[in-house]
Amino acid sequence: MRAFTVVTVLVLLIACTRSKEEPPASVPADCQQFLDQYFGAWKSKDVGRLQALSYYLSPEGRSRLPEGSLELWHQSKNQLVTENFQRVTGLFGDFKDYKVLTVKTTAISAQDQPAANMMGSGVHTELVCKARFSKKRDVQVGFHLIKETEGSQYVAAAWNFQAAP
Repeated sequence: MRAFTVVTVLVLLIACTRSKEEPPASVPADCQQFLDQYFGAWKSKDVGRLQALSYYLSPEGRSRLPEGSLELWHQSKNQLVTENFQRVTGLFGDFKDYKVLTVKTTAISAQDQPAANMMGSGVHTELVCKARFSKKRDVQVGFHLIKETEGSQYVAAAWNFQAAP
């Protein structure tokens, strides 16, 4: 009888733990495509692909750069992506998988001058993901993604990796 009670308690504990698990958020298809590429690059340790998917610079921002400095901007951006990859991998280990917890999308038009000047016009998507790594199982990953037009692809304007409390 005692073994039956222990098994029953274990089954209830597992069921209660699973019910607290947050369901994944609904992600637009083009945003999901970005996440698949981004986290696929993490999994395969393809830093070059991460560099291509990271750091948005609006047309306004590009126009403010002194002539000939766009290449320097690309080099410093790529170096930062490489350093971030090394730091995160050192802290958390190898990437395993992820799920999206929250998604919020906002369209900013060129007519919304203050926001467009500061953030760039286009579709902005804020995401929070829960990622698993080999050393730290739960890592919260925040993204600010942007795409300039409805038909363009997302680029990470900002990201943040943080161990879950």
